[in-house]
Amino acid sequence: MKKRLLSLLLCAAMVMTMLAGCGGSKDSAKSGDDTKKTDDQSKDSGSKDQKVYKIGVSTQAWKYEFIKNMVNALNKLDDDMDNVELVMVDSEDSVEKQLSDVDTMIAQGVDGILLNCLSFEGSSSAVEACKNAGIPLVEFISYTENEDYATFVGTDVKSSGIMAMDLIADSIDKKGKLFEIQGVIGHTAQINRGAGIAEELKKYPDIELVESQSGEFSKDKAMAVTEAWLAKYPAGEIDAIVAHNDQMALGALNACQAANRTEIKIVGIDGDAESLQAVIDGKMAATVVDYCEEECRLAVEEMVSILDGNEPKKEILADYVPVSTKEEAEKFLDLRSGN
Repeated sequence: MKKRLLSLLLCAAMVMTMLAGCGGSKDSAKSGDDTKKTDDQSKDSGSKDQKVYKIGVSTQAWKYEFIKNMVNALNKLDDDMDNVELVMVDSEDSVEKQLSDVDTMIAQGVDGILLNCLSFEGSSSAVEACKNAGIPLVEFISYTENEDYATFVGTDVKSSGIMAMDLIADSIDKKGKLFEIQGVIGHTAQINRGAGIAEELKKYPDIELVESQSGEFSKDKAMAVTEAWLAKYPAGEIDAIVAHNDQMALGALNACQAANRTEIKIVGIDGDAESLQAVIDGKMAATVVDYCEEECRLAVEEMVSILDGNEPKKEILADYVPVSTKEEAEKFLDLRSGN
């Protein structure tokens, strides 16, 4: 009887031990979950503690295809970079609004300002305003007459005119009658792209520049300019048209197609999606891609570097890319169609 009682007591003790063991395993699992939760909270806390720079961005009007590409690139950078918050404002083609927008961003206490200036002279006041407020200013893609900014990030704009001239020369076998559609007179792109075209034209003695006229960077204006040329010069009197941007090149293309003058070779600058497609389709001879996605990345990274306490690099230049083949055009079209 005692043996039986002892056996029962031993069994009961074993069961209690097993239950205690199971309870310990459950508590250990719970403890593990709590540790994981604590680790996750620490990670979240760490990301919250990371310095986030609020950077104001004032740009040229968003209605232009090139500026849309630029804004899309900046939006992507804003999404991808945890340490920046980009506050972007459209100048709407008003120098007064751009200057007012910069003043507002300064008053709001942004850490730095990126300026894609509207006017070489008119937007210069923004540089002085930022300096007086002690806020670093990085200009990108276009620049002001006042060079008292921290860094300019962009391109050698003149080189785009040189590339465009070489592309147009190749398209007409280095001989023929050339017409030039200029940008807004006095704009840095008009000045420098025109200078590049003029300089490179000297290398082609068999190419005659017949007329130059402003299309004001507008597709409709350039179309009207081209229509007037087509009415004035019969077939065989216009071999090529070079435009200071792609929107004007596309306006010229529309006029030529409507007049059934598709033999005229057309080259633009910027690498807009529609012009890239026109190169793929064989309707435009070429375009010179202004790689604004790369310029935007470099501009934001330079601003972060300055805000981190590093010395400004003063000037950072990205390269233009000449595009005259279907394969080259498809590469950039894929990039910009994904924006």
